[in-house]
Amino acid sequence: MHRHVVLRTGAASRAAIIACGLVTAPLSALAADPGLPAPATTAASAWSMLFDIDTRFTSWSGTRGTPVAYDLGTPGRGSLFYMPMALQIVGKPNPDLKLELMARTGWVDARQNSGGGLAGRVSALTDTLVSGTMTYLGMPGIQPFVSINANLPTGAANLRGTGSFARMDPDLVEVPNFGEGFNLGGTLGANIPVGEFTLLTTSISHTYRGPYTRDPVTGFGDPDNRMQPGSSSSASLQVAHMLGALLIKAGATYIINTATRIDGAYINRPGETIALTASAGYTWNPDHNTTLSASFSRTNPNLIFDPAIPAAVREAFNSNSNAVRLRLDHSYRLTEQWMVGAFVSWFNRDANAYIPTSGAFSPAKSKWAVGGSARYQVTQNAALTLRAEHFWVHQHSRPDVVDPFLGPFPGTAIPAMSFTGWTVSLGGTITY
Repeated sequence: MHRHVVLRTGAASRAAIIACGLVTAPLSALAADPGLPAPATTAASAWSMLFDIDTRFTSWSGTRGTPVAYDLGTPGRGSLFYMPMALQIVGKPNPDLKLELMARTGWVDARQNSGGGLAGRVSALTDTLVSGTMTYLGMPGIQPFVSINANLPTGAANLRGTGSFARMDPDLVEVPNFGEGFNLGGTLGANIPVGEFTLLTTSISHTYRGPYTRDPVTGFGDPDNRMQPGSSSSASLQVAHMLGALLIKAGATYIINTATRIDGAYINRPGETIALTASAGYTWNPDHNTTLSASFSRTNPNLIFDPAIPAAVREAFNSNSNAVRLRLDHSYRLTEQWMVGAFVSWFNRDANAYIPTSGAFSPAKSKWAVGGSARYQVTQNAALTLRAEHFWVHQHSRPDVVDPFLGPFPGTAIPAMSFTGWTVSLGGTITY
């Protein structure tokens, strides 16, 4: 019985979180990946190309491993080596048309060696994301764009044996999951200038997520499962406004999902998600810049199948939570070649949620992180960036899991726990 509860809620959360990441990624022509700055075009060439590669290593230790309910053994520890790489091409086939093409993949080596025999390792490629965006510039007062993106299943979705124990808490490591199925998404939107200093971006998106086979979500040693994640649709509105030395950005995204199935059986339909973002960046002088950013997301309780009716009903308890994230960055240019920066961030999940990649229950938690970076401009077209971050995670206690139909499951409660860890990275960017 307990396995049924974990299976049902974990798959729902997984669908909602993936929807946030995959569907909203191409929503705005303004959205810039901080690890992949847009290559600058020159008057001599209408096309430019950028190659970005990074090596990131995270090490953590804490009270228990992931999933926390697998065994009461202590302590928990793990590590993740991640090497993402991306290629981006930007050009204008003619003065009225801008084309952006991007491909991204990576290599991951994940290890967990926690108490109670919770030990596993995975070394594999991640999935590959390819996308293309076309923006029409020949219409006064509006710039319509269309974007197509696809997730190619080059990663490892089905982990054999104890390899499944290499999946770790997404609040501790950057890559908690190593692959899924073929996904295809499309976005239609427009950039709308409002006056000289304001730009609105509005868009709608839809993503189809294809089925795939993975190791069992019901429990270690069970048969593999055929995952059939539901599709997602979203609408987004973003605004950017320049007020002297102050740049303000804000955005809102609304996401709905269809039902998730496992082995053909209806599991749930994730609740609707609202995601809000805002940032303010102030340039004190040519050498100093400060940015404060914030985000908030809420996913409503899931719809689950009640065999007694039979029909889909809203879960009686809060199967999802509110999540808030704040971050303060400051950068300082030392010389023409050197730039340094520092940041502090805070994350809080106010209620119980579920780890989407392992189908395990995750209590409410808060996370603090501090870090710094140094960027060296090797040549006009090449740069190196070194980053380091230290984080602390406090996970609140969790009472026994309660099923709305079957009641509480004794022995599933988890006490308060704490974790700490480091992330260091070294990356390079080359533009042509």
